[in-house]
Amino acid sequence: MNKKIEEFKKFTRNLPGYYDYKNMPHEFRPYIMFSNAENYNTKFISTDKFGFRKTVNQQGKKIKLNELKRNHSDCNVIVGGSTTFGMGCSSDQNTISSHLSAQGVFCQNFGIRAATSQQELIVFLQFKKYLGKIKNILILSGANDISVAAQNSSFFYPDFGFLFAEEIRFNEFWQQYVGFNEKKWEFGKNNFFNLIEILTRKFKIFKFFFSTLCSWWSSSKLVNRTKQRQKLNFEEKIKVVNKFLSNDFDTWAAISKHINANPIYILQPCINWHTKKLSKNEQYVMECQREHLGSEYYDKLVSKKIYLEQKKFIKELCALNNISFYDANEWISKLDEKDEVFIDSHHLTDFGNQYLANCIQKII
Repeated sequence: MNKKIEEFKKFTRNLPGYYDYKNMPHEFRPYIMFSNAENYNTKFISTDKFGFRKTVNQQGKKIKLNELKRNHSDCNVIVGGSTTFGMGCSSDQNTISSHLSAQGVFCQNFGIRAATSQQELIVFLQFKKYLGKIKNILILSGANDISVAAQNSSFFYPDFGFLFAEEIRFNEFWQQYVGFNEKKWEFGKNNFFNLIEILTRKFKIFKFFFSTLCSWWSSSKLVNRTKQRQKLNFEEKIKVVNKFLSNDFDTWAAISKHINANPIYILQPCINWHTKKLSKNEQYVMECQREHLGSEYYDKLVSKKIYLEQKKFIKELCALNNISFYDANEWISKLDEKDEVFIDSHHLTDFGNQYLANCIQKII
């Protein structure tokens, strides 16, 4: 293995709570497609029965979503992906939502790792019934949609939207339901298919057998249709992303007006989207992660050109829908080289989370 990649893996394994985050699974849930694992409790992370990370309020108490109204009559809400969730931070107390809650109004964390813009909206629609009076809806987002578009195999059904690692998620979620079936023959059949899945992943001979010798079972029409779905290039995928963003923003605007809440879109920070001089650690992380993930994918993910194009498009959408727009990368640009903000391309240090929360507090 490449020495730099091996060193990078060793570096990330030494981050606080690395194995807790790494071993935390996703779980299928209707409508939002996947969520964080429910009731996942370790030294570094705790989630409630819905899989949402618990936020620490001003009194130092961790609040579960179904207890929110009882503890706080009004609140702010922050939606987004793993940055909102607090991926990599040292405790629940160091998430952006907890830092915001410590400064005043409680902030419910609706962050789901790897969530796209559509999922962020659907999560809010599903769970707003547990909230009291909502003052501000904070949408900390922007990277995951680009990330999905940058993947080679993505956008299987572009007219319906897109998911992060869609094919892998489907296999994981199908296996999740195996244990729910009480019929012995169904349970045995599902376990048999699970065994096939494991064997094809681990052994080339089984992969060859099921992909080549058994391929006559597949309809050629279906195979051709599937190949056709995967032919979108990156630019075409970004057009799909922006079509759904337009629809999402229109919905955010309508909901916010109806419930009299203030919608605020914050373009999330990226290690290469600002003008701050990177610290030695941040520069090392960027170089190693690029090699680890592959330049073709990584260069799209952190591209300043793509960032500026998306920023312009999103800013215009916000103006069209009366949604306040802020770019967190402009906030990061005010910091010095010694200020370490990133642990990888989009996840933040404890300092980074607190700094972002302080900046957000000033605009709400």
